[in-house]
Amino acid sequence: MKNFKKYLIFSLAVAVFGEIYFYPFNSTLRFSAAIIALNLILLVDEEISPFFTCVFSGIAVFLQRSLLGVLFYSLAPQDIFLLHGPSIVYYIIYGIFVSLLKIQENKHSLIKMIIFLAFSDIISNTTEILIRQDKFLAPFLQMIILVGITRSVSAYLLFLFYRRQELSLVTREHRKKYAQLNLLVSSIQAEMFYLKKSTRDIENVMKKSYALYEDSKEDSALKEKTLNIALEIHEIKKDYYRVLKGFESFLDNFEENGRMMLTDMFAIIRENTWRYLKENHLNISIAFSYEDNFQVQKYYHLFTILNNLIINAIDACEGDGKIQVFQKTIQDHIVFQVIDNGKGIEEEILPYIFNPGFTTKYDEKCGTPSTGIGLSHVKSMVDELKGQINVTYEIKEGTIFEIVIPKQILIG
Repeated sequence: MKNFKKYLIFSLAVAVFGEIYFYPFNSTLRFSAAIIALNLILLVDEEISPFFTCVFSGIAVFLQRSLLGVLFYSLAPQDIFLLHGPSIVYYIIYGIFVSLLKIQENKHSLIKMIIFLAFSDIISNTTEILIRQDKFLAPFLQMIILVGITRSVSAYLLFLFYRRQELSLVTREHRKKYAQLNLLVSSIQAEMFYLKKSTRDIENVMKKSYALYEDSKEDSALKEKTLNIALEIHEIKKDYYRVLKGFESFLDNFEENGRMMLTDMFAIIRENTWRYLKENHLNISIAFSYEDNFQVQKYYHLFTILNNLIINAIDACEGDGKIQVFQKTIQDHIVFQVIDNGKGIEEEILPYIFNPGFTTKYDEKCGTPSTGIGLSHVKSMVDELKGQINVTYEIKEGTIFEIVIPKQILIG
């Protein structure tokens, strides 16, 4: 049987819960929690057969109770069968009804589920009591109905809780993947800055080479060499151009009509930053606050800006510190501030920090300077959004990077 292992595990679980009893309202009728566990199993796993699950569960409950009867109560085989045999009938009847009522197909309907499960429980319990030849009195019937409804409601509430947790897990995984995608796109945008700069440099070199070719008419050998160099540079330029256009097409597919709520952006950045801090064992706290929550157009631009500024702030804190990210609205502009209490920026170098290639960071091992691309890239992104970026340093406040972007550009 395809799902035999599942049936075995589920039936054992039902049997274990079958030893949890309660006597509602001090009645002489004993009810177990097994049916609650069974209902939850049937609602969660759509691949199993309700009938076979119930039958296996009934057999497991019977065998377990029989074994306990022999070990602890020294019951004779005939007494065991008379005492626990009707429980198998209960599960068979229950399996027939839940199969006919197709509870797995209707499990997303609250009212239907409670009615179907309660009805199956009531009929199965009634049948079991009749087989036992107990007195069937009206108070017993009322108790059976009440317990049937209670167990059905309990099982369905547990199922709803399970679904909520499952959706929460899926959402977290989706957000994690989405955050990784944002980091990827942000990195691509940074590399595109390099590509665009290199393309312009290549264009200039090609022009100079061709100008040298034009000036070398008297020297045929030099003329041929300069022409070949110009042609080779032109081929390199075309390769760069194809790569650049490929990246731009990739980003356009993401950003076309793309919008993201500011709260979602902050959640992604916060999660990425926390993970980075944890992986690098940094004692740095980061807090986000905002005045407004709105949909951001071209959110990859804003993501790139904030992500770069936060990474710079982490570096400035040197392993221990505090970072704050604020959003506020001033008239027709959206303002973002990234504040850290790190080592700060020397006043004499403030005018140069947005220049391409400028850096104060060096590899401690080999002394190799950083690329100096981060802040210049941030500046280019802010310029593209027709905004402004300012940086100040205050002794008590720390370093403050402030980005001011027109509301019309950012929100639309």
